[in-house]
Amino acid sequence: MQTYLEELNQTMDRLEFRFKTGNTVVDTLLNMKYHEIIRAAPDLQMDVEGLQFPEKLFIQSYDIGIILGNALDNAMEACRKLKAKEPDAKAFIRISSFQKRELFFLKMENSFDGKVVRKPQNEFPVTDKADRENHGIGLANIKSMAEKYQGTMDFKVKDRVFILSVMMKNERREEDGFRSDR
Repeated sequence: MQTYLEELNQTMDRLEFRFKTGNTVVDTLLNMKYHEIIRAAPDLQMDVEGLQFPEKLFIQSYDIGIILGNALDNAMEACRKLKAKEPDAKAFIRISSFQKRELFFLKMENSFDGKVVRKPQNEFPVTDKADRENHGIGLANIKSMAEKYQGTMDFKVKDRVFILSVMMKNERREEDGFRSDR
């Protein structure tokens, strides 16, 4: 058993855990996605210094993982496309968060080529992937998770930066087994 634990420790030391927010689900996701994107864009700058979680987080880590996973997939794809078109372009992903009263805010900014295709009747940009049935649902997933916590999501484009903002209530919920009369 001791030998096994020592080998496990050595393996963990070899894995570069670049990001440590204190949330295990988020840390695993960030590190996994970073190692995935760095192959396609080795000079990508990923900044999560501003990503902090309140001591009492009532939003389930799994749900935060869905939000960040979808947002990171979109950001990584945008950076990949940017680097393919303009190899010298600066590719970056910045993630930050803060809490104000009972509201928890997540913000992700990423560089991209500046092209967003939207149809008038659609709330979200149109995916440019051939398999549209299985792609183009990331922002809808994020919005759904935000609404689960009586929140919302929004996005805007400023120059060649895509900015995603998610707001959720960070409070105990009866659905999670907490009664409000306690």
